Amino acid sequence: MSLHRPVRLALVATAICLASCARSTPPDKSVPAATAPTVASTPASPAAATPAPDTATTLVAYRWQLESASDAAGQSIAAFFPAPDRPLGIEFGDGRLGVTGSCNRISAGYQLLDPTQLQVGQGISTMMACPPPLGDADAAFARFLKGTLQVAIAGEAGAPQLRLAAADGSTLMFSGTPTPETRFGGPGKRAFLEVSPEPCEPPASAARPCLMVRDLQFDEQGLPSGTPGDWRALPEGIEGYTPAAGEQHVVRVKRFETSGAADGEPAVHFVLDLIVETRTIQ
Repeated sequence: MSLHRPVRLALVATAICLASCARSTPPDKSVPAATAPTVASTPASPAAATPAPDTATTLVAYRWQLESASDAAGQSIAAFFPAPDRPLGIEFGDGRLGVTGSCNRISAGYQLLDPTQLQVGQGISTMMACPPPLGDADAAFARFLKGTLQVAIAGEAGAPQLRLAAADGSTLMFSGTPTPETRFGGPGKRAFLEVSPEPCEPPASAARPCLMVRDLQFDEQGLPSGTPGDWRALPEGIEGYTPAAGEQHVVRVKRFETSGAADGEPAVHFVLDLIVETRTIQ
């Protein structure tokens, strides 16, 4: 097998130094408050009072996928939905929010003025020339994410809904799913893996394909260091990663350990953070 025509989707140096894009919502009519963002919680009895959500904690504890977008007249804004298989969303963290699923990488600083108001700072974006409708979706999000947005969180713990409303009356609705950090109970350890295009011997799971991977190391300048590790199988694959025919990838992942494996050893889970490099193969 020969490898050629390396295509850098993101510089390794950027991948190492890049701060996690932080990834919040909106306004008007009163909505039922969500319980605190705990993934596994016992539902309260109907008679019990529902505690007010901690907006700041809830925003960073979930990944928010866009479900609907409407203007001040209640009409749907089609630009936010470039393709059925390309859902857009927002993630919050470390004082920054980032758009997920977009063509360009869009992010901005944010600050909660109070539990119902989100101040968004000057946004930044990569400068890829994205054709419509992808470029139109990027532009729509960039226009929306500025100034002061009204935020409202509703729904049940583990599956909240987020609403963001801009001063012009446009409103975005999101559904939340717990982040890996929320699900696994803490921050993961960053690692780099090279994924082989060769088939994996153990049977693939129904959820994710089995992958052959090896560990890579990079220094602070983003240059390869040390010797790559041995190839090994990941029967459960990498969450969020799907191999592509004719491509070989270097990926940045988050590595989580949980207790409860049958042999007493911690179970290891890998979650995709970024595809650092793509090589075309023949």
